[in-house]
Amino acid sequence: MKSKVTFISDVTTPERVYLNVPEFKDFDLKFFTTLDGEEKIIKEVPDTEFLIVDAMSKVTEKLVDSLPNLKLIQSEGVGYQGIDVDAAARRNIPVCNNKGINDTAVAEVAVFLILGCLKKYNDGIAAMYEGKQIEKKAESFGVIRELSECTVGLVGFGDIARQTAMLLKVFGARVIYYNRTRYEHIEDEYGVEYVTLDELLNQSDFVSLHLAVTDETRSIVNSEFVDKMKSTAYLINTARGDLVDNAALYEALKNNKIAGAGLDVIAPEPVQKDNVLLDESIKDKLMLTPHIAGITALTVKKLYRNCYDNIVAIQNGNRPKNRVNLTNTAKKLTLFS
Repeated sequence: MKSKVTFISDVTTPERVYLNVPEFKDFDLKFFTTLDGEEKIIKEVPDTEFLIVDAMSKVTEKLVDSLPNLKLIQSEGVGYQGIDVDAAARRNIPVCNNKGINDTAVAEVAVFLILGCLKKYNDGIAAMYEGKQIEKKAESFGVIRELSECTVGLVGFGDIARQTAMLLKVFGARVIYYNRTRYEHIEDEYGVEYVTLDELLNQSDFVSLHLAVTDETRSIVNSEFVDKMKSTAYLINTARGDLVDNAALYEALKNNKIAGAGLDVIAPEPVQKDNVLLDESIKDKLMLTPHIAGITALTVKKLYRNCYDNIVAIQNGNRPKNRVNLTNTAKKLTLFS
């Protein structure tokens, strides 16, 4: 009998799964979206053995306890804050993520947003469409800085932050970081300096977020955080929208407390037109991408391959990769990884 695998995702389709990992055809696959709700999933696939979920999905204690044959909960991405890891741990069900699969992809977008803000990319596009190319060129003459003149502060220093540091090193930027744990032994390798969080906010021309969402980090970018930034600085977020207090960032941009922001993520998702950060009054201070940083073709291929490999590992009685909960006791996240 084929193993039963259930996907809960707003982007995964049978075509995408089979294209990237044809071996998934050996399993009995079912597909749901995050809008289907847990009651439908419990009703239609009560005997599922492997649950693969979008990084933004909710896997509640009720859902975990309603699937008696469940052997693995696998996040498609790096994030897993919506999964009740304690409930899974109580049943000795591994919860795994795809740590590291998108570090290069997301780092590229972080640098893209930094460069876009630095070079005032949106202003340039608007000027071209308004037939004001020469005026914009004259206005920019001798004003726009190079990245080698800037300090970039990385809040958090995990896989993506490290890859971002390596890319920034090529541009000659000064890169500083704050993390709960200092990684002194690799600072020279990545060309970074360790500072306190207050020092980072005070010194950085760009503050780039690279944190998981926990009770401690949720809305870490609040009014107090922003007030410590330079008025000429930009906030960059390719991590999670929940790290930012939207109202605080809106007020900071509206009142020129900071120069702008480059965001790949905005909470809540899906982002609606009435989100305060999409207000027309601050449009010229934002550079936005629609949470696409980590979904390159290469990343997606690695994503499904890792999910497949973990299912096979469980079937063979082996330990799956990137387990984030411990047997009987869930691993507790702290402020910075």
